[in-house]
Amino acid sequence: MSPLSNNSLFLNYDRNPFPEYLARGLVVSLSTDDPLQFHYTKEPLMEEYSIAAQVWKLSSCDMCELARNSVLMSGFPHKMKQHWLGPNYTREGVAGNDITRTNVPDIRVAFRYESLVDELSNIFKVHSEKTLALAAAAGAGSP
Repeated sequence: MSPLSNNSLFLNYDRNPFPEYLARGLVVSLSTDDPLQFHYTKEPLMEEYSIAAQVWKLSSCDMCELARNSVLMSGFPHKMKQHWLGPNYTREGVAGNDITRTNVPDIRVAFRYESLVDELSNIFKVHSEKTLALAAAAGAGSP
């Protein structure tokens, strides 16, 4: 997301879903959008991070998670991602977090991963129950 651009064009900071998305554990990152129009410094991405930190009172842990997310979602080559995130960055959960490089505490990464697994488990459970109910209903109607 690009809060400065969003705020200028159509979405005030107080209505922007960014902080809620981050709090819920969605993999969000900050970006720039048309730096010549929306930014006032030579470092537009730093400007986005600074504004986000101030407007939404983000912690240093939040900021590090955002930076980690940005590298994960980037089009950087695998070797560059390994350089910035560690050699095991493709592993799930804490196994993929090199705190010495990301500065994201393992407890945050573990919480995000456990929340994701729990959500997926609930989705699959409901899907399986509905599939079984549909199969049973279809079977009940046959001779």
